[in-house]
Order: sequence, then structure tokens, then C-alpha cells
Amino acid sequence: MLRRAVIYSVHCFCIIVASPLIMISKMGRYVFGSENAFLACSQLISLVPGKTGIYLRSAFYKFSLAEFSLGTHINFGTVFSKSEARLGKVSYIGSYAVIGFAKIGDGVVISNKVSILSGRGQHNFSDVEKGIFDVEGTYSRVDIGNDVFIGEQSVVMANIGDKCIIGAGSVVVKDIPPYSVAVGNPAKVIKDRRGKLK
Repeated sequence: MLRRAVIYSVHCFCIIVASPLIMISKMGRYVFGSENAFLACSQLISLVPGKTGIYLRSAFYKFSLAEFSLGTHINFGTVFSKSEARLGKVSYIGSYAVIGFAKIGDGVVISNKVSILSGRGQHNFSDVEKGIFDVEGTYSRVDIGNDVFIGEQSVVMANIGDKCIIGAGSVVVKDIPPYSVAVGNPAKVIKDRRGKLK
């Protein structure tokens, strides 16, 4: 009971400390219609080390993302690029991850240096007459189910079903069905966790 009260007090204190960044982020989005202020605040708060950083990031994202649970653990250097991102309960995100327009379920473990793009069309180079800086991408939400593990340095640009394991260094370009173990570039399903043959 005492431990819960202390944690609650720490969360409340961190919300107060993070409130200037929360307000800057919201003002940038509503006044200027831009994600730039949110991204700048996300980058800044990613640099706070240790447990202090974990609590401050939780406080900031609780009020800056579309959905966020205070039980989620976000490590040093991790940045969200889209405020529309949604995170479920009791998830863990390692260091130096970059997360775009994604909906992440409950009990998800995202390892260090994972990139979750805003879909496969985030960068669109189909018009060769346009310069690299002139093309506009199409952002689409990437859904990651509940109880998923994503290995280190994976790149995810398609949906991942519930209870999947994605091997380290995998590049997910096509949807992965629930209960799958997928590895490689591009990621391929090699096993069903329920023991069914592929």
C-alpha cells in the first residue's frame, strides 16, 4: 500500500515537471497544426537518463499521445514521431527506438533500436520527376497486437498479430498472423507458437 502511494506521488510530481513540455506539444499541434513541437519535446525528454527519465517520459506521453498507460516503461533515447500513436498497458520499450503512427497492444516488449514506421508508404519515391525532398509519403497506422516481442534492430512497417515473436534484425513488410515466430529480411513466418506446422 505504501509502495503504491509512493509511486503515485512520483507520477504526480513528474506530471507537474513535464507540464511545460506537454503544453508546448499541445499548443504546437492545435495552434500551428504541426507535429514539430511534439517531436522536439519527444526528442528532448528522450535524453533524460535513469529512472527519472522513465517516469518523466511516462508523464509526458500520458498527456501527449492519443493513448498511453502509466505502467509503460520507455527507456533512454526512444522517440515518438507521431502524437497519434497509441500504447496499451504494461509494455516495455528499449533504448533508441523510433515509433511513428502505431497502435501497440498490452504487454508488448520492443527491444533496443527498433523502428516502427508509419506504414509501408511513409516514403514514396514513385514519381521520379520529383526530388527526394519534394515527395510526400502516405502515413498509415501499424497495429501491433497484445503480448508481442520484437527483437533488437527490427524494422516494422506492417501489422503484427497477438502473441507473435519477431526475431532480431527482422524487416516486417507484410502482416504477420497471430502466434507466429517470424525472422529475416523480409520477415517470414517460420513457426506457429501453438505447435502447428507451417
